[in-house]
Amino acid sequence: MPTTFEVLYLGTGPILDTTEGNTTAENGGLLVGQTYGSSSTPLSYNAQATLSPVDFTSGTSDRYNIDNNVANNTFSIDGGPAQTFDGVVVYNATISYTDGTPDATITAVVVQDTVGNLYLAPESSNNADQAALVAAPIESLTLNSVLPISVGNLLANRQNADFLCFAAGTRIDTARGALRIEALRPGDRVRTLDHGLQPIRRLYHSTQRLPPRSPNGWPVLIQAGALEGGPLTDLIVSANHRVLVGGQGQLERGLNSELLVPAKALTGLPGIRFARGKRVMAWVHLVCSRHEIVQANGCWAETLLLTRRSRRALGTDSVRSNQQYMLARPSPSVQAARRIIEDAKR
Repeated sequence: MPTTFEVLYLGTGPILDTTEGNTTAENGGLLVGQTYGSSSTPLSYNAQATLSPVDFTSGTSDRYNIDNNVANNTFSIDGGPAQTFDGVVVYNATISYTDGTPDATITAVVVQDTVGNLYLAPESSNNADQAALVAAPIESLTLNSVLPISVGNLLANRQNADFLCFAAGTRIDTARGALRIEALRPGDRVRTLDHGLQPIRRLYHSTQRLPPRSPNGWPVLIQAGALEGGPLTDLIVSANHRVLVGGQGQLERGLNSELLVPAKALTGLPGIRFARGKRVMAWVHLVCSRHEIVQANGCWAETLLLTRRSRRALGTDSVRSNQQYMLARPSPSVQAARRIIEDAKR
C-alpha cells in the first residue's frame, strides 16, 4: 500500500489533541454533529488533495505519532510545505454521494495537523469503509459520534483511490468515430491503447459547482498541442485525472518510459493551466472492465480505475476479477511527476 494517498480536506477546526504524552485525542467530540461538503460544494470535487510523507520514521517507523513528545512527524499536501501531524480520531459517520447512490455509514478516519487542518483519510486495509469511500463521488461527510476505541497513531501505509472524470463535450474515440462522451452508452466500444476496442461497462454523470478559491477543486485545461502530440482540441479534465506522458507523442522528450500523471502535475507547462474561470462543470466518468487508456479529444488519458467496490457495483459478470487495482501504467504522485517532468526538460 502507498504512503502517498488521496485525502479530502475538511477545513480547519478546534485542536483535538490538546495533551501530549498519551495516544488519545481528548477533544474529538468537538466535531460530532459537523457536516463537511454540500450539494453545491461536494467534497470529491472541491476538497481532494494528495498527502505525501515528509518524515514519519522518527518515533515509530511505520506510522505518524500522535504523541508529539515522541516525534513531530510531518507530511505534505500537494507537494506544499511540511505540516506537522498532531492527532487522529475515528468517527461513526455518514457519507452522501453526488450521483444518488444511497448514503453509507462508515467509520471515518479524521486526521489533524498542529494548526487545525482536518483531512478525511482512506483506510489502512481494503475493508467495507474503504469500499464506501470509492463507491461514487462523495458529496458530504457527517460525523455522528466518536468511535469508543483508542486509536493511537496513524498507520502511514493506506489505501489509495480516486474518482476521476472527463468534462461533458469531450470526444472519445470509439468504433463509430470520435463521439461526445455524454452521448455514449454502456456497451458502446471505445478504442483503447492496449486492448483495442473495449465495451463501456458503466457511465456516471454529475454536475460540479466550482469553488472560487480552491485549486484542488479546479479542473485542468490542456490546450490543443500542449502535450506535443495532442490533444487535437482543448481538453478539460478533473485535477487528479491521469494523462499519459512519455509515449504516443505526448511529452516524449527526456522521458524513458510511459507514465500516467495527474493533470494538475502538468499545470505550469505551456498551454496547461487550472481553469479558474469555470463556475459549473458537467462531468462524465467512464468505466471499462479494466483500467484503460483511451483517446479524449485526441489525447491519451485514463478511464476510471476499478476497485473491489466498483466491481461489485457493476456486477461480477461484467468485470474480470483478476483486473482489480491494476494500473494501465505506472503512476507517480503529483510532486514526483513534477520532478520527473522538470528533469526531462533539462
